[in-house]
Amino acid sequence: MTPLSRIVSGPDGAPTLVLLHGITGSAVSLAEAIDHWVERGYRVVAVDARGHGLSPRWTQARLERAGEVLVEDLIDVLEELATASRGRAALGLPTPPAPVVIG
Repeated sequence: MTPLSRIVSGPDGAPTLVLLHGITGSAVSLAEAIDHWVERGYRVVAVDARGHGLSPRWTQARLERAGEVLVEDLIDVLEELATASRGRAALGLPTPPAPVVIG
């Protein structure tokens, strides 16, 4: 699946928050929340949902199953974060706890 655009801020090994915007927003619309949580020591991953911001647009086939696709997109993001965490562990670097999704 095509990767979604995102804003990532904060230390790599910090606890991670995945922020999801509302229907008319984008990752940029979460700027205040990103700053708020990064200032408190979190790593923030703010995702542009499909069809928003710089993420890929909807195809007709995906639009027909939009709810499922949005869930699949989030699972892809979480799997990418898990892979990065395993890579950090393999290098002996600190690994954050499982991310918390806020949306």
